[in-house]
Amino acid sequence: MLVAVTVGGSPRVFSQVGLWFDTIPLLPLAGLVPGERELVRYRFTQEAEYSMAFSGFFFLNWQREKSARHLALQQKFRYQAVLEDNRHFRIVNLYTHGLGLQLFFDSLTRFHIDENSLDTRIELRLFRSLSINFISNLSTRIFNGYDYLSDTLGRLVRILNSSFLTPLLCTFSAGAGWSWPGFGIISLGIGSVKLTYIRDKSVYDARGVTVYYGVPRERAYLLEYGLSLHLVVDKNFRNRVRWMCDLLLFKNMNNPVDMTLKNLVDIRINKYLKTSIQTRLFYEEKLSRNLQVENIISLGFTLCL
Repeated sequence: MLVAVTVGGSPRVFSQVGLWFDTIPLLPLAGLVPGERELVRYRFTQEAEYSMAFSGFFFLNWQREKSARHLALQQKFRYQAVLEDNRHFRIVNLYTHGLGLQLFFDSLTRFHIDENSLDTRIELRLFRSLSINFISNLSTRIFNGYDYLSDTLGRLVRILNSSFLTPLLCTFSAGAGWSWPGFGIISLGIGSVKLTYIRDKSVYDARGVTVYYGVPRERAYLLEYGLSLHLVVDKNFRNRVRWMCDLLLFKNMNNPVDMTLKNLVDIRINKYLKTSIQTRLFYEEKLSRNLQVENIISLGFTLCL
């Protein structure tokens, strides 16, 4: 019988003496392995969290959505899976989903937030903290997004600004990473590619433009080459406060730096109740020359799986 247990965070293997037809004792399995050597080479861990919360939003120079104060009912789902060996190899996949029902004080109702992202990071460790990293980040929304404006007659009209895969933003990079156990990792993408894909061509007619997110109407996508910097922080304080920060910078050789920053502070009140403060900063010159800022304060129900 082979039994694997975890002692101090490391799996160890113990065994009973094997018998052949209950008569002939065989060599104990534990004796085949030197004292402290681990038989289990790969480890797979996963965690999931779902939350439902009421949120208040406050915008500054926000070009993507209607700049107005409002309330929203918002759901979030976060799933992370990690495959690693004991020394040199690690794959991290993180899927995040956010979908909210936005309630404006002028009785307008719509979907917001609508965010879906998939992050994949492959680490090949060279030393204890230094590694070679291959990173991909994909993000899009599911439902149509609109800008709401008043026409010359004072009527409220909506103008399409995004939809599923419109745009699809993808960043791929390869480079070096430096990690701090229990805190986070910073990665420098020496070779990086940013893909912007526009699936729904009706957005050009709706907005009366020939170029959107840098993608010309006659093309479906835009490829940019440059350098990237990715900072990921995931820090717990006494199992009550969790700080998560995700900063992505991309520098095209001919354009200013594109920046996306998500900073989230979760404060756990009890097992199922949590409040959070989230700040998003977004800058992309092709869309707007202003730094766009969104602050979200939430209070709601959380379930960890």
